[in-house]
Amino acid sequence: MSLQGSLSIERMCQMVPVSRRGFYRSLKEQQPAEEEMEVRSAIQQIALEHRRRYGYRRITAELHRRGMPVNHKGIAGQALRTDALKIPAPQGRNLH
Repeated sequence: MSLQGSLSIERMCQMVPVSRRGFYRSLKEQQPAEEEMEVRSAIQQIALEHRRRYGYRRITAELHRRGMPVNHKGIAGQALRTDALKIPAPQGRNLH
């Protein structure tokens, strides 16, 4: 919004054929991408700090400790697979 100057958003949208709704929608779409990149970089940092021995549960807990409220499903599903981080699968307990 710093490029706005003295023009109102309504006036800027009239100058360029864009509706105000479309303008605000594009702002909302950009925001999650920035937040997602921040979370992904934190995940990579945690995985490398712990020599890739942390699974998605420990990474999620560490992100919570760092003040990043994330869902464990997003960590396990999207972030670890798409960033090609090789996190070990959980080992089953030996019940014998």
